[in-house]
Amino acid sequence: MNLEGRSVLVVGLGISGYATATALASLGARVMVTESASDDVIESRAERLRAAGATLETGGHDVAALQVDFAIVSPGIPPDAPVMRALRSAGVDLISEIELAARVARCDLLAVTGTNGKTTTTSLLAAMLAEGGIPSTAAGNIGRPLIEAIGEVGDGGAIAVEVSSFQLETIRTFRPRVAVLLNVAEDHTDWHGSFEAYAAAKAKMIRNQTTEDIFLYNLDDETASAIAEGAIARTIPFSAAGAPPGGIGVAGDRIVWSGDDLLGVDDLPLLGSAGLEDSIAAAGAALAYGVERAAVLRALRGFRPLSHRLELVAEVHGVRYIDDSKATNPHATLAAVRGMSDVVLIAGGRSKGIDLSSLSGTVPPVVAVIAIGESRDEVERAFHGRAPVEIADSMGEAVRFASKLATRGGSVLLSPGCASLDMYQNYAQRGEDFARAVKQLVEGGRGDGES
Repeated sequence: MNLEGRSVLVVGLGISGYATATALASLGARVMVTESASDDVIESRAERLRAAGATLETGGHDVAALQVDFAIVSPGIPPDAPVMRALRSAGVDLISEIELAARVARCDLLAVTGTNGKTTTTSLLAAMLAEGGIPSTAAGNIGRPLIEAIGEVGDGGAIAVEVSSFQLETIRTFRPRVAVLLNVAEDHTDWHGSFEAYAAAKAKMIRNQTTEDIFLYNLDDETASAIAEGAIARTIPFSAAGAPPGGIGVAGDRIVWSGDDLLGVDDLPLLGSAGLEDSIAAAGAALAYGVERAAVLRALRGFRPLSHRLELVAEVHGVRYIDDSKATNPHATLAAVRGMSDVVLIAGGRSKGIDLSSLSGTVPPVVAVIAIGESRDEVERAFHGRAPVEIADSMGEAVRFASKLATRGGSVLLSPGCASLDMYQNYAQRGEDFARAVKQLVEGGRGDGES
């Protein structure tokens, strides 16, 4: 794709927007950037881009002045935002950063999407590629813009790309060599408008694939299986509940690939059924791509859980305190508790327009609930008549309440089923506050140690 002299607008100056504008300038495009916010970080980025020859406006969008060949939009800007409506009305082609990156990439893209488990699966897949000696990295929604990563990985390499529904909404030609669909459950309905629109965005990941490509999908997920029925690529099922023919799954306590034994489920370092699904999906994608089996097994055995994803914080009086702050929807919480026993659940936050009543499906193994955040009353209603609920005004109070309800051999699990933005800047800050509260519990003399 020749960008020399083309006029390109970048909407949003977050991490991906800044990386996109920088890359476009280096490729000879005439870059304009518009950002509604204005703070020290934005202004610092703007100053560097102006030095590279870009034109910028911050603190608002002058939509009447937007005359460009095409625009690259931040994944966080809703489709009905005024700037988006103005650009569509002007006939401007709107694409995402991953679409731009795919157009100029010289390496294979292995894409991972789903409501839950994307980051862990993408990280695992990247580790398998690296262990197999393939020039590679992880990028996309995982935190590093794809447009930045493609400059590092060229011919003969591959990038494990985490893609969100927001990013997929505006793709045109994006075509992954391998596509992985983990699951599709209600999420971001406040942004997409409906579950059907959200699922349709996920399905866009495979629409440009050909018979030469691979689509790995979760056989246990009804929507993922329905999407697979319309795939042109070679489909490979995965399952944590059985061993699908021609796919990857579980037979007894063993993980098997096309009927051949790989390793024991107990050999995996990731906790719970969610960790099992992520491990199986990553292994299936890597093996289907051609990574050697021995490299896949080394990466699986050596992988360490990511922060705030079923991460063991401490064990106090025989009770495990587990941080799963990354669980920002009920589907993630339901997956987190599978295989556990005697769980005191800390849940609540910003619901993003999602019905939280499905959280009641965590009973059992959930035996008690501590409700926090904006949605605490909705959480309490979800568990009414199913499990006792306490309301907490802070994370410290939630941990203290939970410690009194927990029993030896059980767990206190922070798996909120909601976004964190009512009380925190992000899910990581929420998880750190939980860990801090657990530490205070131990130091306060109510515990006899931690691990």
